[in-house]
Amino acid sequence: MDNLKKKTITGLGFDLINRFSRQGINFVITVFLARILSPSDFGLVAIVNVVIIFASDMNQMGLGSAIVQKKDAKDEDYGSVFYFNMAAGILLTTVIFSIAGPVSRFYDHPELKQIMRVMSFTFIINSFCMVRVSWLRKHLKFPTITISSLVALVVGGTVGIVMAYRGYGVWCLVAQSLISALVNNLCIYFLTKWKPVLIFKWQALKNLWKYGIHMFGVNVLDTFSSQLDNLIIGKLFSPVTLGFYNRAKSLNTLVSDYSSGGLMTVFFPVLSSIQDDKERFEKVVFRFFHFVSFTSFFMSGFFYLCAKDFIVILFTAKWIPAIEYYKIMVLAGFVYPLSVVLVNIITSKGNSRVYLRLNIIKKSFLLLNFIIGFYFGIEGFLYGLVLVSFINLSLNIIFAANEMEVKAGWFFSIFWKYLLADVFIIFLFYVFQDYWTINNYWLHIIVFGSLFAAAYFTVTKLMQLEGQKLFVIELKKLNITGRLGKLFR
Repeated sequence: MDNLKKKTITGLGFDLINRFSRQGINFVITVFLARILSPSDFGLVAIVNVVIIFASDMNQMGLGSAIVQKKDAKDEDYGSVFYFNMAAGILLTTVIFSIAGPVSRFYDHPELKQIMRVMSFTFIINSFCMVRVSWLRKHLKFPTITISSLVALVVGGTVGIVMAYRGYGVWCLVAQSLISALVNNLCIYFLTKWKPVLIFKWQALKNLWKYGIHMFGVNVLDTFSSQLDNLIIGKLFSPVTLGFYNRAKSLNTLVSDYSSGGLMTVFFPVLSSIQDDKERFEKVVFRFFHFVSFTSFFMSGFFYLCAKDFIVILFTAKWIPAIEYYKIMVLAGFVYPLSVVLVNIITSKGNSRVYLRLNIIKKSFLLLNFIIGFYFGIEGFLYGLVLVSFINLSLNIIFAANEMEVKAGWFFSIFWKYLLADVFIIFLFYVFQDYWTINNYWLHIIVFGSLFAAAYFTVTKLMQLEGQKLFVIELKKLNITGRLGKLFR
């Protein structure tokens, strides 16, 4: 087994543990908080996060990804980016602290002012370890990232829950965020061998910016498009409505995170390392695209059929208005995991300029939906988002195929089969739903979930789809870390 494969398998295993554990722990924490807090509390924090998340992109300027992608990153590269991040963190904290008042007046919610000012210190905290995380990613040292993030999540979540029970309301969410960031950065600092050298060179930053500036542009576009809905809903509607919308949105991320999110962190550096080996590159992508297609369509169908059960059981009946939002989001849920695979193909080739151009085109369609969609309410916007998701997936396929010098049909021939299987099974469930009525939410999940899983595995097996075969291998062996190494042979 070559060194790359060893590092890949180890990294994949730990990052899977990280992703699945983080999602599991965070989900449990969110369930507790959602049962105690009001939708309005979550809505207020969502408004603040519009500003915080957008400003976070400014802190890195795409330089972290540039270091990971660069084959021969030196101490002067790491050092220059480190001191740049520090300066940017201090500047952003000052700016966000200053604009907190105007933002709170814009939304007509005075309590936002203090929330924003407290959360602005996140930038100073995170700036200490941004380069260290990039160094860990580049060297596939995912165990350190895993340990740090899990410890931070548990500590921050525990504090948040205790504060919620003691009646601190929205401030428990603020404390959870800050404490998690602080603990995560402290753990990474003490567990990482890399230390910054006293070197700062503008030329080093300029060289990294040749790649990083385009990645920065992409990140800004992605953040703007992903947070624009919160910005508009927070202004046009009440924090309660935004809370319902965000609860549906956050639950929908389960599909993407559990089907591809953990694998993507490893997938990018692996593809970057074999970008010049065309045959090996194509083989890895082919099998990976099959695997992600199988898992993402399975989870999309499963969550769509059991949407009401999950929301009522987990968050109680006060979150029922979020059900319809969530079901519409799930219709496009499978697109994200597939798109992440495709954009990793483009970025691993180092062609960040093409990636930026692709995202400008995609965001144009999304912006059009924002302009038109909200004339028909939140539901109209969400249905438009489903259409935009399909358009963007097609664009990702075209651009990725061009980078790999293969036909776009190479990708379309894979994912449409899983889509057909998913749609066919869900259609059958709706045709025969009048013949069975299950009023118990727990029983409904067990029965419908089991029937859907059996039908999905059966149909994909009859269609002889590669993703189903790969998944069954892992299921039988119960050795996900070792067996997934086959994907990279």
